[in-house]
Amino acid sequence: PMIQRYRVLGRSVAEGDELQQLLAKAYAQKTQVLCECRKGTDLPLYISHRNDRYVLARWPGSGARHATACDHYEAPDYLTGMGQVRGAAIIDDEASGETSLKLGFPLSRGSARLAPAALTNDKPTVKSSGQKLSMRGLLHVLWDRAELTHWHPKMAGKRTWFVVRRALLEAAASCRAKQEALPHVLFVPESFKVEEKEEIRARRRAALARVYASRDEMMVVVGEIKEIVPAHGAERIVLRHVGDMPFVMDQDMARRFHKRFAGELALWQAQHGAKGEQDHLVLAGSFARRREGTFDLIEVALMPVSPEWLPYETSDERYLLAKAVAEKRRFVKGLRVNLDVDTPIASLVLKDTGDEACAVHIHDRDNEVAEPLDALLAGQGVAHRFWKEGEPLPARVSRARRTWEAQAAV
Repeated sequence: PMIQRYRVLGRSVAEGDELQQLLAKAYAQKTQVLCECRKGTDLPLYISHRNDRYVLARWPGSGARHATACDHYEAPDYLTGMGQVRGAAIIDDEASGETSLKLGFPLSRGSARLAPAALTNDKPTVKSSGQKLSMRGLLHVLWDRAELTHWHPKMAGKRTWFVVRRALLEAAASCRAKQEALPHVLFVPESFKVEEKEEIRARRRAALARVYASRDEMMVVVGEIKEIVPAHGAERIVLRHVGDMPFVMDQDMARRFHKRFAGELALWQAQHGAKGEQDHLVLAGSFARRREGTFDLIEVALMPVSPEWLPYETSDERYLLAKAVAEKRRFVKGLRVNLDVDTPIASLVLKDTGDEACAVHIHDRDNEVAEPLDALLAGQGVAHRFWKEGEPLPARVSRARRTWEAQAAV
């Protein structure tokens, strides 16, 4: 793959040791860094300081202008649900590098709303709107910002829950929702280690300060479901790494949960007990604390993900992801965000197909709503391919040619 090069403080530097020191200086001086992936094109990046490291991020909405082989390349918004919410439910402030997210669900339950109005805003019948993020919309936006939708072969075997959690927290760090910094309302359980049991509990208690302070306040949890178990006429959802923190659904909520998420639960169960690496089922949900110390789930979204934590919606899409990973392809996964299930989006965008990225669509042309699909396929900037199980993926462009292109660009 191409070597990432950046222009920092007037110098052209490759990814590597020296880059961190130069980024530290540029960060202190508040100067811009340019990506050099496309000759003659200024592609500004901004520097953020996270966990003692300086990280380069592209300006929101500029990802599709980067070279396809560049780490900062992002599929054009119109191919996925991002196009519907950007500028309305997601507002990027280029001056501060902060992003405001408008949520379509409450984070506090006033006295009138003490009973959980479960799963209210993510019903499939509600016409999707780009004005406010549903719970699934928020989960998809976080996954996208954390770049957990990106895959290249060097990531194989390295994407653990520790890595996923760190990426999600970094993605949330520059976001605000409901006039608050998103990290104050987001809880992502840390990997459990027996030898650090007490320290982890203390950190968790601090992270949950908002719901301990008031039973009216809510937070959003993002975690992996370990099991769903019956409990005295209700049901309990147990998340990995926080087995002693039961999330409770009353009978009515449990009934709606199983009806609403029958598809996601079936996909997860189909993989359960499969040999080899396991799929995961990610839950995002708002929750409040009860007097007894258990936690009520209020709004919920579920997202099945592959062993590489790449989200999928159908068994066909799961097969496509597995094939792309096995064939060591570089790609970005498309997410639906707020769009309803009938709206076509690109399943994934291959980044190793030369100058032009290639959007792969899993659609049965005979049963398609033709107009939205035609509009999608008319979009510029990428090639479009339909794919069905049993067919090969669009061919990658050989590395030799790409290396030559990369050198020509320097």
